[in-house]
Amino acid sequence: MTPLRTNVTYMFLEPRPQASSRWDAARQRKPANEKLLQRVINACAANVVALDETGAVLHASRAWRIFASQNGFPTAEESYGLDALQGCNETGGIDRAKTGFSHDAQKIIRGLHAEIEKEYIFKGAHSAKWFLVRAAKLNMPGMTGFRILVTLEDITRRKLAEDELRHLGSRLIKAQEEERSRVGRDLHDDLSQRMAIFSMELEQLQRSIPGDREDLTSGVTSLVTRVQELASDIHRLAYQLHPFKLDALGLGAALKSLCEEISDHRDLKIKFQQKGFPAVVPSDISLCIFRIAQEALHNIVKHSGAREAKLVLTKTPDAIRFRVLDRGSGFDIEAAKIKKRLGLLSMRERLRLVGGEISIRSRRSVGTQIDVLIPLSI
Repeated sequence: MTPLRTNVTYMFLEPRPQASSRWDAARQRKPANEKLLQRVINACAANVVALDETGAVLHASRAWRIFASQNGFPTAEESYGLDALQGCNETGGIDRAKTGFSHDAQKIIRGLHAEIEKEYIFKGAHSAKWFLVRAAKLNMPGMTGFRILVTLEDITRRKLAEDELRHLGSRLIKAQEEERSRVGRDLHDDLSQRMAIFSMELEQLQRSIPGDREDLTSGVTSLVTRVQELASDIHRLAYQLHPFKLDALGLGAALKSLCEEISDHRDLKIKFQQKGFPAVVPSDISLCIFRIAQEALHNIVKHSGAREAKLVLTKTPDAIRFRVLDRGSGFDIEAAKIKKRLGLLSMRERLRLVGGEISIRSRRSVGTQIDVLIPLSI
């Protein structure tokens, strides 16, 4: 089957009464430049539509008419199916009357924008199609008013591929978390318990050593201390692999515990604030924020040189907000993007899977601020 052509250009506002008569009348009094524009559009291999300054359709390429017909769009001359395009539904709950192409074309007509580039979705009877639309104002000498040219690219395959990648990324992160949980549970429930038993046995041995064998007593005491330190490290490692307190106590308590633990073992004073907690938060969102906090604090300890940091966790009725702030050395964000630092990539990928957003601001010798926003389903 021959694939459909993917480039489309169009203009559209709202259907006007007696569009066909206006169309015929316009054909009879076209200036030279208007005729040139029409010939150019007719010759385009891409899908093209031209609108006048009121939003009425003037010209449509043959390619667009075929494209519209093949994709199930209405092909009446007054709209050529453009009224079927609505705002991309990824931002569910938004009034689509304010996100459709008609609304956006009005911004060009009113002079608010010289051009627009935006994604739209058309929901057919059996499937949805996505389009990338580019519209620009065109002024030509000798013409009354101006024209609007719009190009549209069918990006359905790309969107489907991105969706598949999202699912793949989600499955990979889920598999990673399951493995972390398994290893963390083994460390906590098995190895950590065995180390505790070993420590108690050493203490019993220490008590059974004769009083005149101070050398043995000193050696065993040193062993007991080292075993207890090792047990503490295993416990901390198990918690890093899987935050059991997150399951038992919730996001706010788990983050507070994380801050206290890092402050106890690192030269970093962490101030933690929470607003709107305790609260029930979906487990995938809780884990996402916790992992971002871990990564951000790890970066502060390892790279920033800051002595203080601040974490703020806020729950509102419709979103979770999270901020990490330090006054350390800062870093070059653009350079980090080019180098594709795994920590930043991991944050963005996790947030993408829960529909969240991240904003990072950093300046050399000033510090870094990370802001996270995750919408909640109402």
